[in-house]
Order: sequence, then C-alpha cells, then structure tokens
Amino acid sequence: MAFSSYEFILIFLPAAFLITYLAHRIGGWDTAIPVLGVISVLFYSFFGTVLVMVLILSVLTNYMIGNMLISMNGRKGSGYVLTFGVVGNLLALGYFKYTNFAIDIVNQFTGGEFSHLNILLPVGVSFFTFIQIGYLIEAYGGQLRKPGLSKYLLFATFFPCVTAGPLVLQKEIFEQLNNRKDRFIEPQRIIVGLTIFAIGLFKKVVIADSIAPYANTVFDSVADGQLVTLTAAWLGSLAYTIQLYFDFSGYSDMAIGIGLIFGLKLPLNFNSPLKATSISDFWRRWHMTMTRFFTNYVFSPLAMNGMRRALGDNYGHFRKYAVTAGGPVIVTFLVAGIWHGAGWTFVVYGLIHGFALAIDHAWREFNGIKLPNFLGWTLTMSVVVSGLVVFRAADLEVATHILATMWGVAQFIPGTIDASLAVYVEFDKRMAATFILLFGTIILAAPNSQELLRGIWKQDELDKKEFAGMPIWKPSPMWSIATALVLLVGITTMGDNSAFLYYQF
Repeated sequence: MAFSSYEFILIFLPAAFLITYLAHRIGGWDTAIPVLGVISVLFYSFFGTVLVMVLILSVLTNYMIGNMLISMNGRKGSGYVLTFGVVGNLLALGYFKYTNFAIDIVNQFTGGEFSHLNILLPVGVSFFTFIQIGYLIEAYGGQLRKPGLSKYLLFATFFPCVTAGPLVLQKEIFEQLNNRKDRFIEPQRIIVGLTIFAIGLFKKVVIADSIAPYANTVFDSVADGQLVTLTAAWLGSLAYTIQLYFDFSGYSDMAIGIGLIFGLKLPLNFNSPLKATSISDFWRRWHMTMTRFFTNYVFSPLAMNGMRRALGDNYGHFRKYAVTAGGPVIVTFLVAGIWHGAGWTFVVYGLIHGFALAIDHAWREFNGIKLPNFLGWTLTMSVVVSGLVVFRAADLEVATHILATMWGVAQFIPGTIDASLAVYVEFDKRMAATFILLFGTIILAAPNSQELLRGIWKQDELDKKEFAGMPIWKPSPMWSIATALVLLVGITTMGDNSAFLYYQF
C-alpha cells in the first residue's frame, strides 16, 4: 500500500490517526506507542502475510540480541554477540535479496544451469535490516538503556519509514518516546506535517509520474532490442534522473509529514542534491540518512584502520591518502551500490560513485584548483546522470548502449550498435524536453520542502547561508489555501501505478 494511494490517504491514514488518538486519550503515550507499533505492523501486512512474518521475526530477534548487548555492557563476549547479530542480519538479507544473483554468478563462471529459487523479496528489507544493524552496533557501545518491546517495535517498524527510509538512528526515535507527556494533537505540528505530506504527494504523482513514461520508454525499449539516437538517450536519461529525484524526495517528504502527524520527527533525507557542485556535496544532500549510515559504519572504520596503518608504517602522502580516504570510499560505495539491489548494474553504479568520490577527495587532498561552480556542477551532474543510467538499466548491455550513445562513442565500442536493427525508440521528444526543462527549473530555482518550512528544523540541520532569505512557512490563511490546493491536486492526480521506485530496493 503506497502513500500515494486512495486506500492509504482516505482510509488507512485517517483510521490510524483516530485509533492512535483514542489510545492516547485512554492511557497517554504509554498506550499510544504500542498501538502505533501494532498499526505499523498492520500497514506492512498489506504487502503480504509471509512478508510481515519476516519483519516480526527480524524485530524480535534483534530486540533480544540488543538487550543481551546492553546487559553485557561491553564485557567479554559482547563482541561475539554483536558479530552474531550483524552477520545473522546480513545472511538473512543476503538470502532474500542476493541468492538468485549468486546463482547467476555461479552459472556465468561455471557454465552451470542452476535455476532461480522462488524467493519473495520483503518490501524495504534493506531498510529495516540496516536500521536494526545500526541499533545493535550502538547497543554494543554500552550507552543505551533497554527500550522495552513496544518502543523497539515502533522504532523498527514505524510505517512511514519501514519500506523506504529514512534510515533512522535509535536516538532519533527513543529520545522522542521516553517519558513523553505532551498532547497527541498539537495543531501546528499536524498542519506542518500535512503541508510536507502534500508537497511530497505533489512531487510524486504530479511530477515524477508525469515524466516517468519518457524514461520508461527509452530504457524498456532498449532492453527490448531497439536503438536510441543521441537526443533520445539524453532525454531518457534526464527524464529518469528527474523521475527518481521527485519520486524518492516525494516519498521522504511524505514520510516526514506522516511522522509529524503522529508526533515523531524523522530526519531530513534530501537537500536539493541536484544543485550540488561536487560529488561529495551531492552525497551530503542525496539520501542523507543512507550516506550517514555508510559513513558511520563502513567508511569511518576503514579510514581509521587505514590511518593506524599509515601512522605505524610511516606511509608517504599518496599511499596514506589511498588507505585513509581513496580506498575506503571506493569500498564504501561498492557496498552501497550492492545494498541497493542484486545485479551487476548496482555493482558498477557503486564503483562509479566510489571512484568519483575518490578523485574528488584526491583533488582536494593534493590542492587541486577550485573549479568554478558552474563547471563543478556540470561535472557532478555528468557523473550523477551517467550513474543513474546504469542504476536504471535492465543490464549492463542496455546501460552501455545508452551511455555510449549519450557521449558519442558508440562507434568505438563493439557490440553497442547492431547495424542490422532498423528500429529506433520513438516517443514525443518535444514533450519530454518540455517536461525536463520545466521540472529541471523547479529543481534548480525553487525552494525545497525544508527551505519552505525551515522554521521547524534545528539550525545545525541546515546551512544558514544557503537558507538565508528563503520564504518561511507560518500558519496563515494563504498557506492553508495553498496546502489544500496542493493536496487536492495530488489526490485527484493519483493513478493506479504509483508505487514508489525505492520499494524495489
């Protein structure tokens, strides 16, 4: 059940709010918290009975392991418990998500003919698994109190973020749940939540879903054996970039908005990443909670280990950079790419961004000249758009054909063009270009959601200079009318095929 469905907006969301409100009236937050946890599990059950059992088993197992780690408080043996918990989570994730990919690899390199297993992929398995891995790591640190099953259930399954993030940290949820005595209905918080939700819904169904057919036509047609011209390749690639941006940004806004409606503030996940002037800046703005997770739990340990080796063995400048920044960032984004999905396209996608970030870090490490913002933005977007071609493509052959055509090198790459094929992808290029120009202007010139509502965010969450002079939301008849209109347009525009792209990851 997607947020952008009539069932969710007109039935589930109002019913969930009413039930949680009544629970709060009966017993305060001590009653509302477990009720909201049960509602979150119920929400997930709409994706399938078997899948919800996987989620419940994951929650109960990690809850028990987390309590064990908290009780051990770093004493002897706690490292083994942590390893057991993390490896167990990764094995479960690997079974559901990567088993058939592993079979493909075995068949490819051994010539075998092993068949795929019939495995159901739980929606959001990457998200709820990594949220709980982060919890176990923090529990191992010995600074947590046992949260109680109802609070942990809500932390691990809260329905706005269980399927596609944000990747929350335990402190971002538990600090809001502990010893809470405030009212459930706070008008301004709810109005802010509805406003952000309306903006996110508009992004998804009006913008992302409008431009999606042009991206789908190009990528699906090439997968079916058709060819693309240079113009069609660029239009399809830019259309997908804009589609994914507004689809996932819209989802994140809707998740944050729902969280506020139910009294929980979720972390920001987007900050106009397509305005970035470097690839490092891009990843500080795009899928911010994922970047934070992999920085904390993959990059930082690798970089610290590299630093210890560099200091102990007195490495030279370049070798020191390689083990403390270049190598760790490549490995980190290789892992991040694979985390997104099972396939060689995701491996290559991760490597593209890993090497781009390594080059970016090296440029600054070795005092490269500062590029003009426009040149930096152009280079950054070239990497981003090219990477997303690989990310979206059905396989590497499709990605190679589109990229080679985009960059005018198809004639130099054997196998990218079959002269015997006379069928080229056809679609309304003028309309596609119009949408790209219009929506691209919105991305680059219009304030984003948190800029409009920056008054509700802590100053350290946003760049003060960047947000200076931006319009600020405040309760008023004008904003109420604007929010109502945006929500109305979003609801009346919703179609039958509005599943979020990140549900597949």
